[in-house]
Amino acid sequence: MNELLEFMSKDMGINIFCGETEESFVYRLCYSALGQWCLRIAQNLNNGSVGTSKYNQTNILNELLARYSELFPIISNKFIDISNQKNNFSVFIRRAYEETGYLLTDEKNYNHLANYGRSIQIATETLFFGIPNEAYTVNGLGIFSSPTTYQILPKEFLIRDDLTCEEYFQSRFDPIDFSDRDIDISELEFFNPKLNKIPSKSWDKKMITDHSVARKTETGPFYRVMKVSNKLQFAEEPIEMQDDSFVSYEFRRLYFAMKSHYSKPLEAYIKRYDDAYSKIQLKGHLPNREYYFLLLVSWPEHNAFDKANFIIRNNLILEVSRILKNIGIEVRGVDRHE
Repeated sequence: MNELLEFMSKDMGINIFCGETEESFVYRLCYSALGQWCLRIAQNLNNGSVGTSKYNQTNILNELLARYSELFPIISNKFIDISNQKNNFSVFIRRAYEETGYLLTDEKNYNHLANYGRSIQIATETLFFGIPNEAYTVNGLGIFSSPTTYQILPKEFLIRDDLTCEEYFQSRFDPIDFSDRDIDISELEFFNPKLNKIPSKSWDKKMITDHSVARKTETGPFYRVMKVSNKLQFAEEPIEMQDDSFVSYEFRRLYFAMKSHYSKPLEAYIKRYDDAYSKIQLKGHLPNREYYFLLLVSWPEHNAFDKANFIIRNNLILEVSRILKNIGIEVRGVDRHE
């Protein structure tokens, strides 16, 4: 192995798993190393103060990524979003840290490392928000170290309520929120939660269930809809801007809850590689809260923008499984890791 790669592997505690290709391993090392650089840059001293401009942070990451691609050509395509060429990995990784609380932005648009000792206990591991003054390991973009006194629960990180998936479903279909509307039903499509398809492919011209979401076009308007005495009643379902913020893509939570309620939950599969690593395969994309959590405990598998396949250490699987189950996703294969 290249001497630099050996150093990176030892420094971050990232090992190759059984059957892993050189391309995959080098990509995981570079992915996590760029995350480390992103945080370290925020510790720079500029004009007597600690921090860095977002512009400077992104430029340095772009230069580092270009250098890694020169040194290891086999991974150069791993940091390109083939579905959207405009996506820039350096911006993506910086935004991920901003949204998950690793970086704080001041009024001058400078980023600072949020090194307050906050952590989350995950089984025997501790996810640390910042860079600790002691030895640590890296999983994906997340840093893992010793337990701290300032600990939060995963649900506090996710900024979620305590509702179960079914309770969330019931809260979104409270009859008091619905009323008759003068809407031409022939113009609508209805979400069909009973289809064995991903949510984006689960739309039908007929309403199959007693509760659903209706839309006129793929871009809206959208309505929650339920049958009351064989009549359809509607409630507004606001269209929110979907971006890279922590609370984006919340509409997916409603679709997952409906599928769970009608006994056709979205599925995730665990494939064991060896005693240390496994793969999580999702059959749909997550709300950003849960997606960002995965970025802190695992590596997107096929490329840095992969939102359906993740490589994860076995001792972190149970907590991720709990989080997925809480939004109505059925996780298969997890029992092998208990």
